[in-house]
Amino acid sequence: MPADVYLLTGYLGSGKTTLLQKWLTHLRVQNENVVVLMNEMGEEDIDGEQLQGFGFPVKKLLDGCICCSIKGELTEGLREILNSLQPDRILIETTGVADPIDVIDTLTHPELYDRIELKGTISVVDASRFLDLNSRFSSTGSLVKTVRNQVKYADLILLNKTDMVSDEQLQRVKQKLIELNPQAPIHTAVQANIDLNRLQSLKRFEHVRDAEAVPTVPVQKTIGRMSTMDRLKQSLGLKTSTPSLYNSIETFSYTFTGPVDEKKFEDFLYDLPKNVYRAKGYVLFHGKKELISFQHTDNQVLFFPFENFGPKMVAVFIGEGMDQEEIKNNLSKCYAQPDAEAPCQ
Repeated sequence: MPADVYLLTGYLGSGKTTLLQKWLTHLRVQNENVVVLMNEMGEEDIDGEQLQGFGFPVKKLLDGCICCSIKGELTEGLREILNSLQPDRILIETTGVADPIDVIDTLTHPELYDRIELKGTISVVDASRFLDLNSRFSSTGSLVKTVRNQVKYADLILLNKTDMVSDEQLQRVKQKLIELNPQAPIHTAVQANIDLNRLQSLKRFEHVRDAEAVPTVPVQKTIGRMSTMDRLKQSLGLKTSTPSLYNSIETFSYTFTGPVDEKKFEDFLYDLPKNVYRAKGYVLFHGKKELISFQHTDNQVLFFPFENFGPKMVAVFIGEGMDQEEIKNNLSKCYAQPDAEAPCQ
């Protein structure tokens, strides 16, 4: 029997990992053979550490996006999982800037097509940020394209963080989602809560890719595709003619050398410039014994106690055109004691 594959997509900080944690908790009591495949853009794995302890194998693809730069690794990773673990289900969480079209193309590789069955794509949407992310006035063209594709090619949309918006804004977001994808059911949620049985009963749709077939939604016919020449240029690190969000996104990490002041660190996160789309990692607050997992988006900062001391204390930043030295310098000022300050890592 082919393994059932579920693709979990959504922009940075939308709540994908939170949903995945709840899903794994649900699957654990069903005694199924499940494997998780996670994609992180940077060299440091942050979200994958959150999934340790659920009792399922976690395969990690780091330092690239499975929709483009490391597509071959996705194929190889799936082949290895199928041969060695023989799972019933494979849950794939993409990086927040992945275009689902290219990921789905990879899942139809001739070596895989008879060994896996894509049950559906779940898109997690941040209700508090979607309208801005979808606006060409406040976002780059490549960002708008990626965010729209994550909605357009979803088989189920989880509209998350609805407690952070007014009823009027929520209706505006829903209307835009319906315009982009009139077929997929929309489930509203807070903290990614959903009837998890719905995820496992997904039905795939034949999504319309021709712009002329849906005149109310302006979409390029070649959206999400790269020419052969552009793919070759991309593999060589050269500029392509097709805008790609992954090409413009950058990441870097900072390794803490000691505990930081909680208030200074929280202020630092809230003061990050708008071109830092996401920050996450593990930090130790001065005077506290437990490690803290932190998550930052442009309108939210969250701290969670993290009992596992396995992860190293590190911060990962994702954005466009970031001044890395300035961010690292500001971060070094958060140390609890002056003599604990350290040069940038």
